[in-house]
Amino acid sequence: MASTDILTPQDWTEVVSPPSEIADGVAAFVPDTAGQPLSTGQLADLSQAVAEREELWRPMVVADPDRRRYRLLYEDDRVDVWVIMWMPGQGTGYHDHAISGVGVCGAEGMAIEKQMVLPEGHSEVEVRPGVRREGPAGYIHSVAHGEGTPAITIHSYSPPLMEVGQYRVDEQGILRREIEHGRRELLDNSIAEFAPDIV
Repeated sequence: MASTDILTPQDWTEVVSPPSEIADGVAAFVPDTAGQPLSTGQLADLSQAVAEREELWRPMVVADPDRRRYRLLYEDDRVDVWVIMWMPGQGTGYHDHAISGVGVCGAEGMAIEKQMVLPEGHSEVEVRPGVRREGPAGYIHSVAHGEGTPAITIHSYSPPLMEVGQYRVDEQGILRREIEHGRRELLDNSIAEFAPDIV
């Protein structure tokens, strides 16, 4: 897996500036919630609606073997919607989305979502086209490439994803939650070094 030590920063203007026709197309599927955050069911519905309309995400796809790539499709003060591309060896490590709920839908290929199931290990879901996942604030999971070059998933967050808790294991084997900006790349897989059966 790529290391943050060798990756150059992404062009954030490109990452967070969707073409207006794509943002407008996604906006048509965002429900009116009278200014309130979307429920996880609404987020999963939104991600599925976008995943089913290839013209809304295909122009944003980048197959990068060196880093997991993601592009913003739409955002307002209630929700942000992303297309995420996964190549072999790429994954997030375990993380949560702080106060944001999440809805995910597969669009192409297959990504693998895992959740810790203690003490046995982990659950595993193959997120293929049309497969939906959802979770409330504090939902802990990891997502990684399964099949496809790239595998493609659509993710919607409400409130918009401004903070992520990345779970890391320190030198003493202690699990820690480290706060990251919601738009920073997640690359850590240190849990795997200590507990490979969990990841």
